[in-house]
Amino acid sequence: MARKFDRNVFMLSILFIIFCLPIFLSVTRIGSEDTRQFSIYNTNWDGTSILKENLESEGYEFQPVVSTLNSLTRIDNLGVLALVGPTIFFDPTETVALAYFIMRGGSVLIADDFGSANDILGLVNTIIAPFVDSIDTSGFGVAGIPLQGLKVNKSLLMDYESYHLSPVMPVIKYFISGDGLPSTSGVTQVVTSYPSAISFLAYDEATDTTHWVPAFSIGGVPIPSGIAASTSHSWLEKDVDKARNGDFIMDDDEWSGIPFSVMVPIPLGAVGLGNILICTDPSIFINELMSMSQYYNAQYASNLFDWLDINGSRTIFYDEGHLAPSKGRAFLSIFDPFSYVSMYLRYINSFTMFPLLAPFFPIIALIFLKRNYPKSRGMSPLLMTKIKQKKSRSFFAAKMAWYVNYEQYDKALNVLYKRLKRRLDRKFDCGLNIDSNQIMELLENQYSGKFNYDHLLKNLKSVEQFTEKKKKVTEEDFLALVLELKNIEDIITKPKSR
Repeated sequence: MARKFDRNVFMLSILFIIFCLPIFLSVTRIGSEDTRQFSIYNTNWDGTSILKENLESEGYEFQPVVSTLNSLTRIDNLGVLALVGPTIFFDPTETVALAYFIMRGGSVLIADDFGSANDILGLVNTIIAPFVDSIDTSGFGVAGIPLQGLKVNKSLLMDYESYHLSPVMPVIKYFISGDGLPSTSGVTQVVTSYPSAISFLAYDEATDTTHWVPAFSIGGVPIPSGIAASTSHSWLEKDVDKARNGDFIMDDDEWSGIPFSVMVPIPLGAVGLGNILICTDPSIFINELMSMSQYYNAQYASNLFDWLDINGSRTIFYDEGHLAPSKGRAFLSIFDPFSYVSMYLRYINSFTMFPLLAPFFPIIALIFLKRNYPKSRGMSPLLMTKIKQKKSRSFFAAKMAWYVNYEQYDKALNVLYKRLKRRLDRKFDCGLNIDSNQIMELLENQYSGKFNYDHLLKNLKSVEQFTEKKKKVTEEDFLALVLELKNIEDIITKPKSR
């Protein structure tokens, strides 16, 4: 009879596999950590392993964040949090942890084009709002910026004057430096790849309204409100998919003809918070572009992190928990140990980040396991109605199959042993209380030379021990003893030859 599907066993089996896979994949090296785009462990063209190597050579230490940003609440040695190319959703508890990190003085790099950075930029806007008037804008050549918020535009920045291979890869040559801003020393041009641009929520005093714009206008002249911008021959392509396939053209309803910002620094270190840098192209930091000798991506990356490291901790917390698999290698991510570690650490972190909830986490886990742990179940009753439905099957055979199906081997042996005693009693009138020694004596007298008597006595003793539950019956023991008992029955039921 087929076993009934057990949901609890299934759930625990899945959990066991999930928890053991990272260990197995790490030890056997079947899995690979280079499947995630923008990962510091990815040595392919779209990884950031060169960024890691360069900064480590300058004395920085990388500490990957593989679960959630909630782990930032437990960090005392504040450094730089690098969010490069995040695509996985940031939950509300993570934005709270990020706010706490910035308010304590930790700096943040947010580098994203079409991912999930806007999930947390709303929080950044809230944090910076009280400090906008305190931001030193002298480096931009203006007295102040009427800034109410920032976001990643999500349009594709194209530049048909300054680019590498195609306008979808603008080469940035316009940089701003000054007191309180990242250095541009050793940097003249930086190559990008499919970047977006920063939009600003500007306040218009004349109309007392706010609206999103791609650049500010001072005295009627558009200015790039950041430290790195495209040329004035740029536009924001709204049809991103077509542009990726090489089909792009500047439309009348698209923003164009002005420089667009790809980097905006928010220098809050002077007011006791951490610095924030928003970059609309994470590809600036990938291996392919960092290794191009004609551009200065590597040098500029070093300058940016030096500016962000206001505490001098030389520590970079690199977010690996919000990265997606690279295109073309998504299937291989199944064998990535990082994916599974990140998944259950994310679950644990979500429960333990709050001091009031953390002590109850072991209790919650225990209740879950207790509710889902497979419970020992007794045998369901064997109904005669079911036996009668199968006319070709005797009750004895059904009962034996019933015991075997539920692995009640001791009870099955007891049924067989009692049947053997009944047949011996009918044939030799020896009684039903006969034991193994008496059975041996009877068989030696009646069937001399038919058995290996020492072996037979040992097996009969085992049957008695199992039926009296003095020993546990294994399936292997059961099969061997069944054959022994059947052999005895076959011999005693055969008519004696004359």
